[in-house]
Amino acid sequence: MTAAVDAAGKGLSGADIAESFCKEILSPSFFEEYFERKPLHYRAADRSSGANRLPEALSADDVSNIIAGAGSSLKMFNNNEPSRLGSPWLSYLDGTSMIVNQADRHNKVIFDMCRVLADRHFHHVFAVVYLTPPGSQAVRLHNDDQDVFLFQVWGKKRWTVRNAPQLLCYTEEMLGKDEPVPEHLIEDPVLEFTIEPHDVLYMPRGYLHEASTSSSEPSLHITVTVPTSDFCWGVQLVKHLGNHLRTGGLSSPHHALCKASLAPTGSLGKAALSDEDLDKQIQELLEGWTAKTSGAEILDFFDHRMGRTNEGQERQFKHNAGDPSQRRGPGPGGQHAPARVTERNRVRLMPGVSCRCQPGSEDVLFAREVDGRVLEMQITSTALPLIRSLTATPQWVMDLPCKDSFERLCVLQVLLEQGVLQLFLKGPEEVLDTPDDPLT
Repeated sequence: MTAAVDAAGKGLSGADIAESFCKEILSPSFFEEYFERKPLHYRAADRSSGANRLPEALSADDVSNIIAGAGSSLKMFNNNEPSRLGSPWLSYLDGTSMIVNQADRHNKVIFDMCRVLADRHFHHVFAVVYLTPPGSQAVRLHNDDQDVFLFQVWGKKRWTVRNAPQLLCYTEEMLGKDEPVPEHLIEDPVLEFTIEPHDVLYMPRGYLHEASTSSSEPSLHITVTVPTSDFCWGVQLVKHLGNHLRTGGLSSPHHALCKASLAPTGSLGKAALSDEDLDKQIQELLEGWTAKTSGAEILDFFDHRMGRTNEGQERQFKHNAGDPSQRRGPGPGGQHAPARVTERNRVRLMPGVSCRCQPGSEDVLFAREVDGRVLEMQITSTALPLIRSLTATPQWVMDLPCKDSFERLCVLQVLLEQGVLQLFLKGPEEVLDTPDDPLT
C-alpha cells in the first residue's frame, strides 16, 4: 500500500491512472455493448492490472487523510445503521464502514483522475471512497441513479448484482435507500463474484446490488461516479425550460402564469381561470418554448452547466489542498486537536507506561507506574501482534505488525488520544506534544 514510483522517479499520477483505464476499458465496444446497458466485471487476473492502477497509488495514509478532512462528506454505517461513535478511528475498529462522498476534493491523485475522465468522456465525474472492515456490510441491497466504475484498491469483497427493476432510473425511482427493496422486484443474480485489487466493476444505474467483506480481511474501493440521471436528456430539458422561464423568454401573460401560485383562490387559480383558458395558456407557453429551442442550444446550456460544476469541484479541491495529518488547530470545544499517526512516524509507549495482554485474550491493560492509573481496552485478535510489539523504544509505524494497515493507524491513533502513546515526527528527538493527562 505504498505509492508507486515510475521509471522517471515520479509518483504515479491520477492522469496516468485515467489514461491507462481509458486504454484498457473505455473502448468503442464498451460504449456499444455495456454503457447504460449492463454491468461488467473486469477481472485483472484474467486480463491486465492496467485498467486499475489505483492500488499502486493510494496508501493507508492517503485514505486516513481523506477521512480526516472529509467533514460532513464522511458517512459511517454499520450494517446499514449509522455509527453512534463520533471518532472514525474508533468506529472502524467497531466494525463500521466509511463512505466519503466527493473524495476527489480531498486527494490529488483521485482529483486528477476524475478530471481526465471528465474531459475525455463524461463532462463531469466525482469519486466516493468505500472502506469496509472485515465481516461487514455498509448498506443493504439497493440501486443507484448514477453509473459507476468501481476500482478495487485493497482487500476483497463479495458482490451480488441483480436485475434492474427500472433501468436508467431517475433519482425518485431508486430502491433500497429508505426501506428494503420489495421482494417481488428482486430476481436471480446477474453476476456473483469476489472482487480483488486491480479489478474494475462497471454498474449502470438501476441495477440492484449488494456487497460484503469476509471475516478475514477489509476492503477499500473507489467509485468514479458519472451522475447520469442528472445528466440525462429528460432532466436537462426540465432545467432548460426553467432557464427559459427565468431569463424572460415569455410573454407577459405567460410569465404571470408561471409566477402565480397553484392556490385555488390565487390570482390565476381555479377561481380565476377556466379549464379551457388554463389549457390554452399552457399549450401556448410550451409551443413558444419549443419554437425557440434547438438541440444545439440545449447542449450549449448543458456545457455551460458542466463548466460551472467543474469549476466548483476545482475550487473545493484547492480549498482542501494540504496535508490533513499536519492540521493541529482547535478541535471540538476549542481543545487542541491531537496530531494524527501516519506510516511515516515513529511511536513508542509513553515513559512509565506498561502494557499487558494475555495470549488469546481481547483485554489489554495499560498501566502508568508513577500513579498506578490503568486503562483497560478491548481489542480484536488481529490487533494483538501490534499491541504486543509496542515498547519504550521508538519504532516506525509501517514496521509494526498488522495485516490491515488502516486498522494499524486506527489502533495507534486511539492509543495516542488516550495518552498511552508518544508520537515522533522523524527521529527519537523530534517528539510531538502529547495529552496533558495520559490514561484518561
